[in-house]
Amino acid sequence: MPKKYLVAPRSQKCIGCLLCVLATSRYERKKLGTKDSPITIKGRPSAYKIQIDYGEEIKFPEKIVQICPQNCFDTI
Repeated sequence: MPKKYLVAPRSQKCIGCLLCVLATSRYERKKLGTKDSPITIKGRPSAYKIQIDYGEEIKFPEKIVQICPQNCFDTI
């Protein structure tokens, strides 16, 4: 089964809720917090930028796609 990668093609829709950051931290690191997450959100309202660290493997990208309320993420 090929690996799936998480991408953010609709990052302009991001509202900065940080659910993706918290979910990634929880599923990947077994921690709850915004530190040590492969996903970071930077910017200000109406201009958020999603950064994904591709140096770290995200094992459950489907869960991140499902949790985003604005549907910013996809898997490829």
